[in-house]
Amino acid sequence: MNGNLNPRNIVFVEPTSPRSSSSSSTPPKDIFAEAREKYTIEDLWQAFGYSGTPKGTVKSPFREERQASFSIHSDSRAWKDHSTGESGDVIEFVRHALGGCDYNTVRDWFGERLGIDHHDCIPAPSKTTKKPESKKVIQWPAGIRDGNTGAWNAFATSRSIAESTALELVESGLVRPCTLEGHDCYIVTDPSNRAAEIRRLDRKPFGKSKAFPLRGVDKSWLPGVELLRQAPQETGVLITEGATDLLAAVDFYARYRRNRGGTQAWQPVTLLGASCRTLHPEAIELIRGRYVRIVPDADPAGDVMAEHWTRLLRKLECTVDVVTLPRNTDLSDHLSTISPTELFSR
Repeated sequence: MNGNLNPRNIVFVEPTSPRSSSSSSTPPKDIFAEAREKYTIEDLWQAFGYSGTPKGTVKSPFREERQASFSIHSDSRAWKDHSTGESGDVIEFVRHALGGCDYNTVRDWFGERLGIDHHDCIPAPSKTTKKPESKKVIQWPAGIRDGNTGAWNAFATSRSIAESTALELVESGLVRPCTLEGHDCYIVTDPSNRAAEIRRLDRKPFGKSKAFPLRGVDKSWLPGVELLRQAPQETGVLITEGATDLLAAVDFYARYRRNRGGTQAWQPVTLLGASCRTLHPEAIELIRGRYVRIVPDADPAGDVMAEHWTRLLRKLECTVDVVTLPRNTDLSDHLSTISPTELFSR
């Protein structure tokens, strides 16, 4: 690990070892029954770092929406999404928060927090009640138009990145210019077109949302992962949180290679939000066994994200470390304060 890091800017945190299993002669415990007794939706909302106050009717924490349609009831022990028709208790809330995983994963999540080893529990249900989902296809808004690539000089200036980086983003398929609702915008995606996010060039929001609420986005796909198909196994993966941090990461990497003589290969990718909890099966195989560095936002949601993804990636035989930034900042805040060598040296 690096020996000359400036602690004011960036710190690397090695992951802790997995908790060893323990055996017990006591009767098996029902983790789900204990979880229903101990936790409320409000507790879990805070545990996953979701924004807003989880009372009454609020915006769904599981998807983008403009109008609140997610209700919390029964003394904060049950919920219903009136737009999708999905509903459940605290168990189903965690299952959805973890991306629609199986109940073994939910059991393990609660077990870690309740201090109960899964070997000491009754078995979790073997099947999920969630209906099979059809393949997600992004539903692009009707008014979207291809943008003018000549606007990228202004884009580079607005994002505080080099013009050559802006061009590299476009040529690699990670960014596409567009116009939407009369605004110059950019789309963060990758050649697979499985996941995407639209932002305005002027940095202003779409209504109350930073990004345009696209439907059909597969958030288990990390934009940038597609580029690993042609990358050798020794190429590292830098996981950022959010579209703007991906832009910053690509700029850091360009400077690392061009100006700092960096020789280690990396591919920046991004989670489209700290609440993303699952990884697409194809992405799993593209990332499996690689060196992965996670750069979460330095806030409670980022803390939860880093913990979850460290655990998930270690199960994929990845070597994982985590970058800790100054509190309440993200990677894009440090384009001029962190050395590219600090960020990419192993």
